[in-house]
Amino acid sequence: MTQPNSISGIILDSDTESPISNASVYIEETNAGTTTSDEGYFILYLNNQSETEIDLSIKMIGYEDKVVSIILSENKINLGEVFLKTKLIELDTIYIHSHKNKSSQISDILLSGQELNDNLTGNIATTLSSQPNIGVNSFGTVTSKPVLRGYSGDRFLLTKDGSKTGDLSQSSIDHVITIDMNEVNQIEIVRGPKILIYGSNAIGGVINTGLNTDPRLRADKFISKFLFGGESFNSGLYGNANLYVPIKNGQISVLISNRDTGSQSSPIGKLDNTYSKTFNSKLGFTKYNKGGYVNFIIGNFSMDYGIPPSLEGHINGVDIELVKNTFQLNYHQHISLYSFNQFDFRYDFVDYEHKEFENNLDYFSVALSKKTHNFKLEVESNSSVIGSELNYKQFSPSGFYWTPPTDELNLSLYGFTQIEFDNFDFLSSIRFEHLSIKPDQNNINFSNLDNEQIKNRNFTYLSSSVGLKKVIDKFEINSWIMNTMRGPNVEELYSDGPHLGSYSYEIGEPGLELEKIYGVESSIKYNEHPLSLSLSAFYNYSPYYYQMSKMGECSEDFIIGQSHPCAGEDFIEWGSGASGWLYKYQTRGVEAAIKGLEFNLSYNYEPFKISYDFSLVAGDDLTQGIPLSYMNPTKQVLNFEYDKKTMKYKIRLSNIHSQDRLGEFETYTPSSFLVDFVVSYSNNNHNVTIQLNNILNNEYYNHLSKIKSIMPEAGRNIIISYGLYF
Repeated sequence: MTQPNSISGIILDSDTESPISNASVYIEETNAGTTTSDEGYFILYLNNQSETEIDLSIKMIGYEDKVVSIILSENKINLGEVFLKTKLIELDTIYIHSHKNKSSQISDILLSGQELNDNLTGNIATTLSSQPNIGVNSFGTVTSKPVLRGYSGDRFLLTKDGSKTGDLSQSSIDHVITIDMNEVNQIEIVRGPKILIYGSNAIGGVINTGLNTDPRLRADKFISKFLFGGESFNSGLYGNANLYVPIKNGQISVLISNRDTGSQSSPIGKLDNTYSKTFNSKLGFTKYNKGGYVNFIIGNFSMDYGIPPSLEGHINGVDIELVKNTFQLNYHQHISLYSFNQFDFRYDFVDYEHKEFENNLDYFSVALSKKTHNFKLEVESNSSVIGSELNYKQFSPSGFYWTPPTDELNLSLYGFTQIEFDNFDFLSSIRFEHLSIKPDQNNINFSNLDNEQIKNRNFTYLSSSVGLKKVIDKFEINSWIMNTMRGPNVEELYSDGPHLGSYSYEIGEPGLELEKIYGVESSIKYNEHPLSLSLSAFYNYSPYYYQMSKMGECSEDFIIGQSHPCAGEDFIEWGSGASGWLYKYQTRGVEAAIKGLEFNLSYNYEPFKISYDFSLVAGDDLTQGIPLSYMNPTKQVLNFEYDKKTMKYKIRLSNIHSQDRLGEFETYTPSSFLVDFVVSYSNNNHNVTIQLNNILNNEYYNHLSKIKSIMPEAGRNIIISYGLYF
């Protein structure tokens, strides 16, 4: 059969029949692509096309995506007029611009639409807690943070539409993630070589959230979306409103969101001082032009929340007040530059501050602030991305906290490409970074560090990855290797002071070198309707792995009103905390390895679906010959679903294994079995979702909780959400 030389056509607006210029026309996951002219015309030349049938994708901002199936039977194929429909904002969620077309991996995870609603809670960690190899690091539900394959902190990236959050959540367990789940319409976990598009410190993966304020959402009439809900275990209530107002070639978007919760409850009682009060607002304006847009968004996020009391430092608990103001500029334009067809520029400014109060006091003990400027440039083709990013941070502590004010400057250059060969796809990525850290060396006074150790640090490093992707009949195989490097953050280098909320006195290590991790992952998937099977295995080795370790622990319990049984020990900072002492933690570099696997089985015989996930991860401190601390335990999740027209029912059975592979100073955590039931109704412009979690009200403990010795996790909990669109 003779293969065609070209495919041509004219892209038109279905309502006005006017031509659409700068629309992207391409064959998915190949190098074949082009854009339309001012008259809407395109011609796509093909070379060495082996398939006899292809799917031609057509995309344009403000229009619904269109896929045209073409049988390659002639040398020149003219599609004639192809009409695109204007995209309307729907109640359901949408995909965001997140490089999602760039080689998805078998181990990637995507939650959107009703699947996101079925799992949605007040924070991103508990929303993801039923997914494979994701644990929840917590100090009460409000401060929960996800742990990906045993990696926490700065070893995975958490982004909002591709940009970092700009808060201090990665630096300490008591610092919250400043993502309002009421405005999230999608969560994707990205793995494989393409993660270096987002950053170099992402060996565990990238958690990227899509937001309702995405400028790619364009309305052709006034649109409003409302969400209301509540949950029982903390007497929480929440609601938000999204408004989209079109004005000629522009659009105004408005978001107002609020969430209030009381102290959380468990089968044995309430956990005091775990309240939260959150308010989030955004105002955006987008000016659309031929093939692109300019967008401005200003936002304010404020939150007051509590940390529960503990004998290990703060017997009355800690209150934290947080404010984050943001400004964002987005410029997007379709271009024609060699094979590149998209250009993006983004600027983010984040002004973040939080204050920590000992409970019932009206003056703060510790205040931390950070101002962040981030500039990002990218050009993109159908199979490649090249970009540059400049990030400048100003960190300023005050109060009873001796870490010096510090400026950080990070410059990065990165690229990703996917090359299609006859029998497989080759993927590669690279990211070069230079990090400069400059602490203020004047008027500093440390309790545990030597002033002479506080000096400027510079780090230059290169992260890279290569991978293969191959499809053989019903099987798909992914395999990739990666090396990632990252420089230490300010707290890891220069911290010398109490984190009131985490009941710890943290000490940095000014001499830290680059953290290096070398990883490999292989996955195989079988997919033939109605059956799907997949298996992923990974192994990551680090010759130098940062770990904040407890310097010691008292073997006897402290009793209020009596002298401390370990009085005078060096592993305790005396005179800190409400009770006069805090355990010391210090950063150090160790040799480490983390390995694991994930298995999924899914049987989809509509309207029924059964899925099963098994995941495990194990970490080892090779320096001391003991397990790494804070590894999430093995988990099994079994889902039964019935989806019929407007109603959907789901039963979820979760078996979390006991954790007896214990790191230094860790304690054993027993296994648990949880039963959840979810029912939803969707019709026209309405959606109601009811989650009944831990129906049996089982008493269970989270191994990654810092307060598991005080209180178990939430008992029976009912979450109700109602979405309305008109």
